[in-house]
Amino acid sequence: MLLHWSFGILQCLGLWQAANSINSTWKIFFYFIYTNFMIIFIYSCVLFELIALIGSFDNPELFINNLIVLLTMVGVCGKIANVIVKQKEIDQLIEILESYPCCYQNEKEKVIEKIFDKTIKSRTIAYLIMTESAVVMVVSVSILCDTPNRALPFDIWLPYNYKTSNIGYWIAYSHQIFAHIFGALINVAYDTMIPGFMLKICAQLSILEHRVGLLLTKNDNLSKSLDAKKQKEMNQISKCVQHHLKIFQLSEITNKVFSTVTFLQFSISSIVICVTVYRLSQITIDNPEFAPTAFYFTCMLTQIFFICFASTECNLKSSEVAAAIYQSDWYNLNVDNQKSLLLIMMRSQKTLKFTAGHFVDVSLNSYNQLVKLSYSAYNVLQ
Repeated sequence: MLLHWSFGILQCLGLWQAANSINSTWKIFFYFIYTNFMIIFIYSCVLFELIALIGSFDNPELFINNLIVLLTMVGVCGKIANVIVKQKEIDQLIEILESYPCCYQNEKEKVIEKIFDKTIKSRTIAYLIMTESAVVMVVSVSILCDTPNRALPFDIWLPYNYKTSNIGYWIAYSHQIFAHIFGALINVAYDTMIPGFMLKICAQLSILEHRVGLLLTKNDNLSKSLDAKKQKEMNQISKCVQHHLKIFQLSEITNKVFSTVTFLQFSISSIVICVTVYRLSQITIDNPEFAPTAFYFTCMLTQIFFICFASTECNLKSSEVAAAIYQSDWYNLNVDNQKSLLLIMMRSQKTLKFTAGHFVDVSLNSYNQLVKLSYSAYNVLQ
């Protein structure tokens, strides 16, 4: 499975049904029930926390604590909706990457793809460990500090008084804890899926560079017929052009699918980073809440950084296609084929860019701007 870590987590949570993965009608039905249960389970928790947030306007400290958690869960809800609504487009991305001309054609191309797959896997595991460490800290502190007092980890509104019933309390507590654990896993899956597709596009650009470098090598053993040589060169260049166009198609679909949610994540992160820093400045280092809040802050920074870093890598890699063509033995080609290569070089001057909301470029520069904006807002709060 492509990006098996990201899609595997989503599949376990009932949010991704891979094509032809379930053949039985009753299995499809039960998976549909499971999917709807998970959606209701998480969305209901967010709704109850939103009602509690509205009721905490008169308590600034409580409001800030509620806001930090709620905004993250709102982002999770947006990601759930995006995965479900855009499943056909995501399936299209997977289909393009697994079919010609994007699939590898020889061992060298397979090695190139494995290098990028290894990078995707290592970043996914690192982010998974970091996020789940923060979750374990939050749950541990809650068990030690909240359960003896029959309190909930986060402020929430419920249609019943959970303090008067032992069963009611544990139902509310379990609902909130597991909703946030599932939300953290969804964040891991989604926030590694976006840079995962970006790195897959980087892999395709590297494979294209490799194929361009083989153009003249493959033609060295041709027969002496100039017409046959010209036709062979033209066929090879046509395949490179086709591959280049597929890469741009991958970029366009990726932007179309993830742009809106990426903008939502940028907006949420700018607020959460600011509020979390403010929260850290208000509590002492020996406070039990300090370590979970600090880990949470690190996760929020890493969450956006992975996406911006992968987008920058893709942007730089796309500009290297022209250099790869120039460094090949293009001067041994006939004039018509040289012009075809020149068109690829001209097209590669417009580098691949990924946007948030179709107007904010996703890059390390925008990441720096986000951090600066959050720090400026923190200074205003101070």
